[in-house]
Amino acid sequence: MPTPTETVPITEAAGRILAEDVAAALPVPPFSNSAMDGFLVHLADLEGQGPWTLPVAGDVPAGAQAVAVPAGQAVRIMTGAPTGEDTGGLTVIPVEDTTLPAGPVPLPAEVTITAAPTAPRHIRARGENIAIGEAAVPAGARVDAGALAALVSVGALEVPVFRRPRVTVIATGDELVAAGRLPGAGQIPDSNSPMLARLVEETGLAGVRELRVGDAPGAFTQAIAEARESSELIITSGGVSAGAFDVVKEALSGTDVWFGKVAMQPGKPQGLGRVGDAAILCLPGNPVSSFVSFHLFALPVIQALAGLKAEPRPWLRARLSGELPAPRGRDLFVPARLSLAGSPVVGSATGGRFGSHFVASLTGVNALVHRGVDEGPAADGDTVLVTPL
Repeated sequence: MPTPTETVPITEAAGRILAEDVAAALPVPPFSNSAMDGFLVHLADLEGQGPWTLPVAGDVPAGAQAVAVPAGQAVRIMTGAPTGEDTGGLTVIPVEDTTLPAGPVPLPAEVTITAAPTAPRHIRARGENIAIGEAAVPAGARVDAGALAALVSVGALEVPVFRRPRVTVIATGDELVAAGRLPGAGQIPDSNSPMLARLVEETGLAGVRELRVGDAPGAFTQAIAEARESSELIITSGGVSAGAFDVVKEALSGTDVWFGKVAMQPGKPQGLGRVGDAAILCLPGNPVSSFVSFHLFALPVIQALAGLKAEPRPWLRARLSGELPAPRGRDLFVPARLSLAGSPVVGSATGGRFGSHFVASLTGVNALVHRGVDEGPAADGDTVLVTPL
């Protein structure tokens, strides 16, 4: 279920998901206006063989009020300037179809027109794009740059959106050392916390904070109790296998959280469920496993919480650069670098080798190659199935 809704000013709506259709309060265009720099004239004054010379009765720059066009005369008009709503029989003659130079020049006393249309042209009618009351942006749409422009144009001052989900990332392990510090003997850098937090931030859909706990069940239980009160989603990494110190699995046993094995490599051990009102995803601790699992499992949950409608993940075929091993009893998901310049080409981020601990090979990864459990090894030049990230 998505988060509750709230109403925000349009100036704060970027990146949010609309909870309701937004109808136009203004038409687009808001008034009839010129599509060209030129001269507004009556078509009836351009009959017969040209050229036609007409006195210039006025000037309408953008932002000015419309000026009535007297019969037998012309009004200079700029692109976007109002033509007035009674445009029957009027047309705009582009400056290029006159003897006057383009650009900023003084208002001439008269204009000579060298070419004329046979029907009204270059006038954008009020509301021809959208009329007042019509749905401008539908519920479930993300307020990206295009939607934001549309909302502003139709006069939306505030919009109903789903509240931004709150995500807590919890890394577990006595061996972990926070980013910015060098590990001592038996310790390893905690790469999962900043990686997962950044992956959440990159969605643009949710806020995120990080917690780090050791292998003591009490400390983890306390962290979960805190996170469940302030988050819609908790993501843990590590502690879900069958080891003697797998604190996540131990602390959440007997709760509404499932732990089991998924037939995929990397990312075999997984957990999911609820703690209180918060959803929880328990990802494996190996960094590449966490990276792959986030994209396959955590991202759809964040999108649903944010109010986005579920859509199938896109897949495409690409030519493989390099080689891939055969899956070993499980579907294989290989972090890869995809190029769409010309024919799609993809290469494994880890070269011919593969390991769920190869975190140093994640730089530039923008895709996953999927190899089904029944597929054999893939050779250089083979066509493989890829999902962009």
